[in-house]
Amino acid sequence: MKKIPRIKCNYKKTNETLCVSREDIELDDRGTTSYEAAVYNYPEEKELLRGEDELFSNGENEGIKIKSDGSNKITNMGGLKIATTYQLENYKKKDLLIFNHIECVNLKPRIGTEKDVEALTNTFKKLGFDVLLYEEKTEREICKILQDYTDPRKKNFTNHGCIVVAVLTHGEYDGRLMAKDDSYHEQLIINYLNVSTNTTLINKPRIVFIQACRGKDDIRGVGVHQPDVHNIGRDVIKFNRYYTLQLEPDMLILHSSYIGSPAYRDNENGSWFIQALCKEIDDRASTEDLRSIITIVKRKIAIDKTHEVYDSKEEQTLYNKQMPVSTSTLTNHYPFTAGHKPPP
Repeated sequence: MKKIPRIKCNYKKTNETLCVSREDIELDDRGTTSYEAAVYNYPEEKELLRGEDELFSNGENEGIKIKSDGSNKITNMGGLKIATTYQLENYKKKDLLIFNHIECVNLKPRIGTEKDVEALTNTFKKLGFDVLLYEEKTEREICKILQDYTDPRKKNFTNHGCIVVAVLTHGEYDGRLMAKDDSYHEQLIINYLNVSTNTTLINKPRIVFIQACRGKDDIRGVGVHQPDVHNIGRDVIKFNRYYTLQLEPDMLILHSSYIGSPAYRDNENGSWFIQALCKEIDDRASTEDLRSIITIVKRKIAIDKTHEVYDSKEEQTLYNKQMPVSTSTLTNHYPFTAGHKPPP
């Protein structure tokens, strides 16, 4: 198993319970969760007194309890002594990085994307996020920005409650996103946000919003009229192949559309996806957690939004739909405001 360098570990004895900080944990190249890694790396020769518990912890509300049986050996993982939310109110910093593209080489301008930037900025600033806006960046510049942002020699995320990245651009079937000059795979963003890149990201929710087409195959709907259909654009590059994403714990990727389908953008009002997302967060952040809000966004777009286009060859009107898709490995509920109780 491939290991990353071990950081100095700290042990302390508290009320007959041994606490081992998560700095002692090594992560494998699969991004093994800290809980799994803690048990995996714990010395096998360690013995406990009968009935004594072992607690791995990095704080008052988080930890892993491992119980001993009569043989004095660690035998099983007990219940996780962890909070049910990410408790963002306990952290001073939250960041939103926006990568916005209007002009991409050999592609139509993404008119209306400035409305999405405005909506994201306003929504997340109200939630206490620092907004970092990057526009018209090349593929190399995007890599450099992400590399510098997550460089462990420059950045410590201990006091960060959350990192959000929003990408507004053209896209392909296979997960490639368009920079100003060339394309790159969305997995690149995910990899830079991995704990193996910067160990202080452990247990931090990392969220990626992607407003981009994932193909040209429209989802057909029936009988719903939408005005101003001539101002609707797509964020698609070309057909390619399907793909999968590799995610470690505490990540959420929210795509504007299903694999193979386009994502619609209004030239005057911005994209369906980003506008709906920001509106629902604005309206519901005080009462709903992120998972619930995402479900509402999906329903709003799937039901309320339709792209109407006339097919002159078939001599009929086609009604195209859009369906956002989320991929989540979040291990806790994500409330936007302090004191909000998570759903059961």
